Amino acid sequence: MIKFTTEQIFETATSAKGMTKDQTVMFHLYNPNGLVAKLPDFDDFCHGDRFFTGAHMLYGKYDNHYANWLREVVNKPGRYKKWTLVYSLNELAKDIDRAWQVIAEKKAAA
Repeated sequence: MIKFTTEQIFETATSAKGMTKDQTVMFHLYNPNGLVAKLPDFDDFCHGDRFFTGAHMLYGKYDNHYANWLREVVNKPGRYKKWTLVYSLNELAKDIDRAWQVIAEKKAAA
């Protein structure tokens, strides 16, 4: 098994390949290459004087269901199934794609 340093997990790793499930959670939460970093931020939902509230509540970096699940389990090492982690990461990746698509559609329609 590969041993990852804290710096790698939080800063320099480009993927979670080879990480334990707890390291994977930390990678996706805190690393700039993790999934949570790819979610749109508050300003991304602004277009002129409009703010896309509904899209923000579903896909915002601090409101997304799967990102919040990661925030919950980071404090419960090992107390979740790997299947649940993989499922949540897959759904989070889908939400990221949907978020940017919805934002583009809303800006085009504005």
